[in-house]
Amino acid sequence: MKTKKLISSVLVFLITSIAFMGCGQKQENTTKSSSKDKKELLIYCGAGLNKPMEEIGKSFEKKYGVKIQYTYANASQLIGQMEVSHKGDICVLPSDEDYNTANKKNLTLEKKDLAYHIPVIAVPKGNPASITNIKDLSKPGVKIILGDPKTSPLGMLAYKLFVKAGIEQQTKNNTVSTVTTVNEIVTFLSAKKADASIVWEDNALNAAKNIDIVQIPEKENLIKVIPIAALKSSKETELCKKFIDFTASDEGKAIFVKYNLKPLK
Repeated sequence: MKTKKLISSVLVFLITSIAFMGCGQKQENTTKSSSKDKKELLIYCGAGLNKPMEEIGKSFEKKYGVKIQYTYANASQLIGQMEVSHKGDICVLPSDEDYNTANKKNLTLEKKDLAYHIPVIAVPKGNPASITNIKDLSKPGVKIILGDPKTSPLGMLAYKLFVKAGIEQQTKNNTVSTVTTVNEIVTFLSAKKADASIVWEDNALNAAKNIDIVQIPEKENLIKVIPIAALKSSKETELCKKFIDFTASDEGKAIFVKYNLKPLK
């Protein structure tokens, strides 16, 4: 009798253990499957827009459970990556001209404009060279750092502003260094390694602790618009639309305002 009871107890224990292990395995498989099935968007984004777009990405991920992965660089580098890799879902570029370049290469779908991108003169805190307008950048002895006009859209924009002001040769002589992104310019000016540069207003305001701004009058300026667009390489058409709509929504606009950008109405 005792032997039968012992055998019965062992059988019950084994059956219960197997059932428990099965449930655990099923739960583990479900977790792995859920993680594997999580949607993801790859977004190419101008380096100077990293702060607002990071926050927008986190808000979108929290709201919709979609992982957002960014690649940051200047617009020329981003377009080159899109063209070579044929991968990615969305691009957020610093200007409409950059979008037109990507569109001519058959990389993008229709764009949606998000916010104004306004060039300003940025100077180290205290404005040691007493810069008051764009023509002051042509004065002898003024040290300028710029985006590389051959590889950086911001550098190309600065060159166009200098041509418009009739000071392209003088500013070329005053240029002590060129870099690829606006973030590098901000770092350079913050360390007072130059007297002035041309940057986007939002980047200068976000670094207001170390940088002062000299505004460029509208008639002398070349104000741009920040576009967002889905890529033709994307297989997530509906998800791209959802992210673009979210970025252009009131919630997205509030984040742009937080980082000193002026959204389109």
